[in-house]
Amino acid sequence: MMITYFKQWTVMRWIRLALGVLLVFQAIDASLWVLGIPALYLFLQAFFNFGCKNDSCKL
Repeated sequence: MMITYFKQWTVMRWIRLALGVLLVFQAIDASLWVLGIPALYLFLQAFFNFGCKNDSCKL
């Protein structure tokens, strides 16, 4: 089931996930926990595929 879920992901969803991971590592390294908020937002955007008006994020 997980494999079929990730096969349906677009490039934008992978980019959002990568940016979320990058922000988490930066927040931990710099001890700026406020960066966790945008990281969480990007994770949620990647996993639930929301945030684009009129489905403009779909390729």
